[in-house]
Amino acid sequence: MVYSFFSFGQIEETMKQKVFYSLDEAMKNPDQVYRLKLQKKKLKQIPAEVFLFKNLYELNLSHNKIKEMPEQICLLNGLHILNISHNKLTDIPFSLGELDSLTILNLSKNKLNMLPSSIGMLKSLTTLDASSNKITLLPSSVGNLLQLKTLIINQNNLTSIPAETGNLMALNYLDLWGNAISTLPREIGKLIATLKELDMRVMPVNFENQKYIQDLLPYTQIYFSKSCNCQ
Repeated sequence: MVYSFFSFGQIEETMKQKVFYSLDEAMKNPDQVYRLKLQKKKLKQIPAEVFLFKNLYELNLSHNKIKEMPEQICLLNGLHILNISHNKLTDIPFSLGELDSLTILNLSKNKLNMLPSSIGMLKSLTTLDASSNKITLLPSSVGNLLQLKTLIINQNNLTSIPAETGNLMALNYLDLWGNAISTLPREIGKLIATLKELDMRVMPVNFENQKYIQDLLPYTQIYFSKSCNCQ
């Protein structure tokens, strides 16, 4: 069971809270820090002070030079929004999966080769953006993200997606463009009533497979590039 540290009313109030843009300012009263934005600070690692903010709801570390996400990320167990895009991450720790209140996770534009299997433990996740990385395989545990509405994994090195993707019954937007995927598992057809948009542009999908996918998802707006003659 997933326990959230914030009720809906508290979430609304939290988003009205002051945004801190400086660690020095935030450290004056750590327990009052709910939103911390440290983008474009030329950071090479996540500052240790960040893990002192026990009530942190939103953390933005984008557009830095961070190469590693430490295991201590799990200490921020009230975190709902994590943006660590536009960095130099090559790996994500297993402990990320302990952030069971996380709803939005942006890992885009890093150097990731894979996502940990623990990604499937993020049962509150509604948006996952792992685009513009070097990911070759999506873990089957992604099928456990039953609240996921938006999955963006374009511009990676994927050749397939797991059959378990068909378990994502809340999914309404799936962005795959720019991968080496030529078809989809038949299980994706289980999303016939929920998936609204599917982007498969700039991919080696021949006419036969385009028709196969359209037959699986007749009510989905699907974007293909011009059919290739690939086999």
